Amino acid sequence: MIGRDTRRTGERLRSSVLSGLLSTGIHVYDAGIVPTPVLQHAVTRLEANGGISISGPNLGAEWKALRFFGSDGAPLNSYQDEELLDIFYNGSFSSKPWDELGTLTSYPDALHNYTKVLKTFLDLDAIRARQFKIVLDCCRGTASHYVAEFFTELGCEIVAINNEPSPDAVYAPLPETRHTQAVCQIVKPLQADVGFYFNLDATSLVVISDEGRSLGEEYTFALLTDYILSEHPGKPVVANMSTSHLIDDLAGRYGSVVSRCRIGQKYIIERMRSLGAIFGGEGSGGAAFPDFLYGFDGIVSMGVILQMLAQRQTSISEIVRSFPHYTIKKAFVRCPVHLFHPVLHRVSETFSGNRVDVTDGVKIFVDAGWLHIRPSRNEPIMRVIAESPDAEEAENLLQQGKTEVRKAML
Repeated sequence: MIGRDTRRTGERLRSSVLSGLLSTGIHVYDAGIVPTPVLQHAVTRLEANGGISISGPNLGAEWKALRFFGSDGAPLNSYQDEELLDIFYNGSFSSKPWDELGTLTSYPDALHNYTKVLKTFLDLDAIRARQFKIVLDCCRGTASHYVAEFFTELGCEIVAINNEPSPDAVYAPLPETRHTQAVCQIVKPLQADVGFYFNLDATSLVVISDEGRSLGEEYTFALLTDYILSEHPGKPVVANMSTSHLIDDLAGRYGSVVSRCRIGQKYIIERMRSLGAIFGGEGSGGAAFPDFLYGFDGIVSMGVILQMLAQRQTSISEIVRSFPHYTIKKAFVRCPVHLFHPVLHRVSETFSGNRVDVTDGVKIFVDAGWLHIRPSRNEPIMRVIAESPDAEEAENLLQQGKTEVRKAML
């Protein structure tokens, strides 16, 4: 099963992927332009051997990527990833003669079948009864049209912007208030209940409160954690090393523990499976619901947040006000790849007097806050993340982290 997002390069990459697969005798179903979670669901629906999403990281139009999924629709785990790369580097492909080539079949039912299952997962009656007014920004990506149409069918009044799929759509990698400004500016004047800002492949989203304030990516997972654990107290939750410690506080309310792992969806899914976790996600705005799909799904996340608001008869702003307050700051420092390991070693030595976690990069615990320094897997940069209950302390930690990285490169 293959599918792609709206990027301009998608059609050319699709042709290349198809050529490779068909030449080895593989029979391919093409779902076309669809949200990545819809593609993953289609893999399980058709009992396919795997799936490929032709997409890219949220770094700009020039970036491309192929995302691989197993027969269960989940991202390949670490061992499967390594096996795939070994096959690629060894060139051990089984090319077929002309009369044994694979076949290509269009699969236009992916969205329809996904919708049927999604309707069984959500509390449709509660959402319909609330008659939400929602401002929606799909960033001209794969969620365009579909999300607005789905929730309109559930009785929601949707005010949609950037709702036409575009080959030039670009999603900001770290959405700040300025990136979600278009939604923020109209939520309150329209007296909308909530706003949502999707990424290009609909795997994650940012929530905008009824007061017109962008909550940032971290609060998507926090809102979902609070709701899921209120329904399943005591169940474990999985998050990565850079996700806000607000998650730990919320889990504590319900007698649950948070298991931390490396950054990346596949590591979240691996840990969830090993623990039998009820829920998992990260501060990127992505969350996985294993009862629905072992993969990040922004469409389900939006539905579950609306379900929470409907069942609790409350607002986003009221829920957020009940949460402990943290300030999280994110930045990066340009760093050559060959210096990644020396920099991390020197930083860990600098903070040897503190409690340090080296699960992914170096995470330093300081009083009530923490500082996390880790290399990017996509770019020659060192990411720096800091969090504290005190905004000034969080900023100081961030600047200290950036300074230490620069010193370690000398």
